[in-house]
Amino acid sequence: MPLSCRFYANQFPDVEDTVMVNIRQIAEMGAYVSLLEYNNIEGMILLSELSRRRIRSVNKLIRVGRNECVVVIRVDKEKGYIDLSKRRVYSKDSIQCEERFAKAKAVNSILRHVADQLGYDSEEQLEELYDKTAWYFDRKLKRKAAAFDIFKKAISDPSALDECNITPDIREKLLIDIKKRLTPQAVKVRADIEVSCFSYDGIDAVKGALIEGQKCSTPEMPIKINLIAAPLFVVTTQTLERSEGLEAVNNALNAIKRTIETHQGSFKTVMAPKVVTDLDEEEIRKRMEAMEIFVGEMSGEEAGDDDGLVAPKGLDQQADAEEAIRRDKSDNDSDEVDE
Repeated sequence: MPLSCRFYANQFPDVEDTVMVNIRQIAEMGAYVSLLEYNNIEGMILLSELSRRRIRSVNKLIRVGRNECVVVIRVDKEKGYIDLSKRRVYSKDSIQCEERFAKAKAVNSILRHVADQLGYDSEEQLEELYDKTAWYFDRKLKRKAAAFDIFKKAISDPSALDECNITPDIREKLLIDIKKRLTPQAVKVRADIEVSCFSYDGIDAVKGALIEGQKCSTPEMPIKINLIAAPLFVVTTQTLERSEGLEAVNNALNAIKRTIETHQGSFKTVMAPKVVTDLDEEEIRKRMEAMEIFVGEMSGEEAGDDDGLVAPKGLDQQADAEEAIRRDKSDNDSDEVDE
C-alpha cells in the first residue's frame, strides 16, 4: 500500500485556517469531509455553515467527490473533531487556499516518490523525510508550502538543498525527482481580435496599431501577430510563466486598441487571452478551414517594408471595402451637385 503523510508539520489545522477538503458524504446534520492536506482526517460542515443564503437544495451547494475550500471554526484535538464552514470563506481566501494546496500537493508527490525509491515501508520514515526537507523549509520561512519555492529554486541552484540534513543518496534522488516534476513547461497564450479602420488612411492606421502592439514584445516574451482574414488577427506568445504571458498579451491588446481608436478605428476582442494547448490550436484551425478562411502570416514576403507585420493580400479585402465606401460617397456628392 502506498505511503501517505500530511502536507504540514502540525497534525491538525488551526482555527480560522482555510483548508482544502473532499466531500465524502452528505447527511441530515451536514456533510462529512476529508481534509486532504492533513492525511484525510475527517471533518464536518454543518448545514448551517454551508451558505449565507437560505438553503433550497444541498446538492446545488456541494456534491460528493468534489473538492471545496472551507474555513476551520472548531478543533477538538483530543476527540479528533473538526468543524468547518463553507459560508465563511471569502473569495480571496479561497484563491490562496487553492494555490497553497497545489504547491503542497506537488511537494507531497515528490517526497512520496522519493520514499518509494528508497524502499521506505513505514509512514514514520516518510514523516522523517518530510521533517528534514519540506517541513524544515516551512519552519524556516514560517509559511506552509514554502518548500515548493525552494524545490523550484533547486532546479537551477542545487545548493538550495544543502541545508537539508539528508544523505547524498537521498539528496540526489530528491533533486532528480524535483527536476522531473517541477521544471516549467512553456505554454502558449493566444488572443483573437478584430482591428479595422475605414478612414482615408485606414490601412496605415491598422498597420500602425499592430506595430504598437508588437512593441510590447521582449526577448523573453516575444509577441507574434498573425493575420487570419481582415479584420481578424491572432496575437500569441510563448512563455514559462502563465500569468506573465497573459499580462504581456493583454498589454499588447491595450496598445493596439489605444492606437487604432485615435484614428477613429474599431477594436474588438473575439477571444480573450488564454492559455491554449496543441489540441485547442488544432480545433481552431479546423474551424477556420470549415469557414473557408484564408490563414496567412503577417510576416509574409510581400510585406518587406513593414517588418513583416501585415500581409497585404489579406488586407486587400479591407482596402477594397474602404475604396467602395469612398466611391459611393463621391458618387453621392456628385449627384447632389448635379441637382
